[in-house]
Formats: sequence, C-alpha cells, structure tokens
Amino acid sequence: MRILAALGVLGLLACSPANPSVEPPTDAGPPTDAGAQTDAAEEGVPCLFCSDAPDERSLGLKVKDEIDQVCASTDGCHGGSGQGNMILGPGQEFDAMINVVSFENPPMLRVLPGDPLESYVYIKVRCEGGIPDGEACMPRGSTTDPKVVQLFHDWIEAGAPTQ
Repeated sequence: MRILAALGVLGLLACSPANPSVEPPTDAGPPTDAGAQTDAAEEGVPCLFCSDAPDERSLGLKVKDEIDQVCASTDGCHGGSGQGNMILGPGQEFDAMINVVSFENPPMLRVLPGDPLESYVYIKVRCEGGIPDGEACMPRGSTTDPKVVQLFHDWIEAGAPTQ
C-alpha cells in the first residue's frame, strides 16, 4: 500500500512544476548550474502518470497519423487495396480525399475543406446516417470513437490542413 502511495506522489510530482511559487526565468537560455533540474517534457521523456498531457501535434499531423495507423495500415481498407477507389499510402494520406469526388456517393466530395457535414469521409466516420445503402461506416467493423469523429470534424472545419 505504501508503494502505491509513493508512486502516486511521484506521478503528481512528475506532472507539476518543480516549484509553483517561483516565477519562470525571463531568460530561456541554458541553465547556469550544471546540477539544475530540467522539465521531463523538454527532455522528450513522456509523463507516464499524466493522462491530461496536451497533444501538441497539428490537426493535419493528428489526422495523418490516424490514417496511417488505422485506414492505410496492412489491416486497413485503404492501404494497398484502396477500397472505394481510395488509396491512402504513406505520404499520400490527403491526395485521395481533399476536394476529390466520392466514389460511393457522387457528386459529394470526400473532404470539402471547411464543411464537415458536406464531407463524405466525415459522414462515414461519424456513422449517423447519410451513407448510401450497402455501404459501411469507417473504420469498417469497429465502433465509432467520439475522439476520432471530433478530430476529423475539427480538421475539416479548419480547412483540412495537410501539415
């Protein structure tokens, strides 16, 4: 029990500033003291106990990563096979989507930058209607993750940035 309590305290300390009552220095240069502590995030060390750590990646990079991990992976429908005539290979994640007419639901665009509700990819990810009979939600065979739905909504609403 004491070990769990100690781990909890260490987790809180790892996720909080070293001394919250001290103002940060105005000069962001290197530490003058060789033994000075640095923030774990600055060193690229993930905070294992912080579930609320912000994701600093851009919307375009978050969507690209989601596509690479789910849609275009070896298990995904849009890797080599290009289901729905949409191939989303590495480095081509956006070429087959942005301002491209949907193969399943023409004349609707797959992604209409700025308008998620008129973007067929968003409609398929959201999975709440608007999909022609016989066509599946995306990703096929899985439940809709609200975070992924929100990610695609925000990305399209922001103009579908590719970076």
